[in-house]
Amino acid sequence: MSPAESFATYWWYHVPNLLMAAMVYSLIGRYLLEIFFRGREAVILTVFRTVTDPVVKLVRAVTPAIVPGGLVVVFAIVWLTALRMFWFLTAVAAGMRLTTGA
Repeated sequence: MSPAESFATYWWYHVPNLLMAAMVYSLIGRYLLEIFFRGREAVILTVFRTVTDPVVKLVRAVTPAIVPGGLVVVFAIVWLTALRMFWFLTAVAAGMRLTTGA
């Protein structure tokens, strides 16, 4: 099965997986930019905050209040990575076949 056939057949897996991966990388970018621009405002940091704030707010709602605000982004990265693994296992259990391309 070619990659194009795989995407067309298992779009229901690939689209959410790609969105979750993009959010994980955006959260990593936000975390690094917040360290780099500590105490200063930058346009790129504002863009990353705007994109990732819904996920960070959701994670903040389920994270204990004792966790500092800066670590909520790290928790969001961990939770989204775990969600991607769970999504993969769910897709395989639902019948998605893995092939080696041979």
